[in-house]
Amino acid sequence: MRQRYNKIFILLLLVLAAPNAFAQQIKGVVTDSVTHEPLMYISIYYQEKRDMGTITNIDGEYNLDARRNGGTLVFSAVGYISKTVKVHYANQTVNVQLAPDNVLLNEIVVKPKKEKYSRKNNPAVEFMKKVIEHKKAQVLEVNDYYQYDKYEKMKMSINDLTPEKLEKGIYKKYAFLKDQVEVSETTNKLILPISVQETASQTIYRKNPESKKTI
Repeated sequence: MRQRYNKIFILLLLVLAAPNAFAQQIKGVVTDSVTHEPLMYISIYYQEKRDMGTITNIDGEYNLDARRNGGTLVFSAVGYISKTVKVHYANQTVNVQLAPDNVLLNEIVVKPKKEKYSRKNNPAVEFMKKVIEHKKAQVLEVNDYYQYDKYEKMKMSINDLTPEKLEKGIYKKYAFLKDQVEVSETTNKLILPISVQETASQTIYRKNPESKKTI
């Protein structure tokens, strides 16, 4: 009987996982509106669901799953003006240009002293210029050596379960499924995990002679 339950449970996993193979993707490149250079580490997330997001890579590229009911993507980073873009549930390419904050700093007026601060010798403007000039220093490969540990965990679950749903349908027929139900740390709602993947790795890099390996 236990073997029969295991076979039914595996079949259930395959049926539930199949639609995810055809998930729609949103991809694109984020660039600086002034220099047109690709921007790395730009945060991209749904305005309606902030925990569903990603960041751009060293080439300014990103890839994100599309929400079934669409939504508004937010592109943001320190030193740049945030931008929002409406998207739909479909495979699509959304390229975005972000404007540096200092593009809008024509002058600053301090009313108590009635003094004007132009872009020239303005500490705020100079600071942002230095940030932009040194943004490539954030690339790990500019170092002679580096090493970091990485841990990833991805869980696929059936969401928004209720006590009422657990008393009928497939949950009533296969009672052992109730033993796997847990409370989501994100939504505090009942979920049924059907797949958990964990990866722990260590990456070691040397510039000269170049060597990079991941354990």
